[in-house]
Amino acid sequence: MKYMHFKASCSYAALAAIMELNGVDTEDYKIALEIKLPWLFSKENGEYISGPMLQGAKWFNLWLIPRGYRMVEESIERERLCNYLRTHKPAMLGIQTPYGKHAVVFTEYDGEYHFINPAHEGSGECTKLSLSEEELRSSVEQKTTVGTVISTEAKQQSLAPHLKKSVSVIRENCADIEAFASETHEPSAYLPMMNRLFRSLFLDGITMLELAGESDLAKAFTALQQQFMAFMRGTREEALRETLSVDRLHELTEQYAKLIERQI
Repeated sequence: MKYMHFKASCSYAALAAIMELNGVDTEDYKIALEIKLPWLFSKENGEYISGPMLQGAKWFNLWLIPRGYRMVEESIERERLCNYLRTHKPAMLGIQTPYGKHAVVFTEYDGEYHFINPAHEGSGECTKLSLSEEELRSSVEQKTTVGTVISTEAKQQSLAPHLKKSVSVIRENCADIEAFASETHEPSAYLPMMNRLFRSLFLDGITMLELAGESDLAKAFTALQQQFMAFMRGTREEALRETLSVDRLHELTEQYAKLIERQI
């Protein structure tokens, strides 16, 4: 069983599980460190993302292709999903849970659909999941991205372009937070921005710094995270910068950017 070793790593643990079925032994944290995940930032569809949120073929193939494998993704409509999975296994997909979207690995059909369910070791969560056709359809979106791993010609992948882009993205993320924090907004305006603007630095970035062994910088960002959450628990009537130290944010982001530059 391949467990989750860092926060929100279900898709990376799912990839490790697929590779185990292909005879390759690895772990989520090994994949993450080998593709320098702690140092990768991206902006997609206006949303800043980092760490475990960088998932899917684009990112997984940085690890897979040098080893002679490649992930292929296809968007499958809900009505076609069950039949599709029966002929495509093992396969990774996301299902809805009470805690949000979660990556699982389809392994077998015998009247029910059987999945590997990545979890943290010792959490008590089930590591195997069986769903009826009705249950499976009700747990996915109208269109679901399904990823399968196939053999391909092994070829080295350059991380340098992604790292160089990450330096500019992390600085842009910081600048956008500073600008947003300097103005007052309706209290309801903050919730939609939590994932879009703040998560990459105040949640996943901290997880990645801890994974990379940069505990001091992770603690410093955690202090900013606590300032942000204190603001979110309040009335949110004043500007965020009244609670969040944007000067400190700028300083810490520059430290993070410098660490990324060292990886290039």
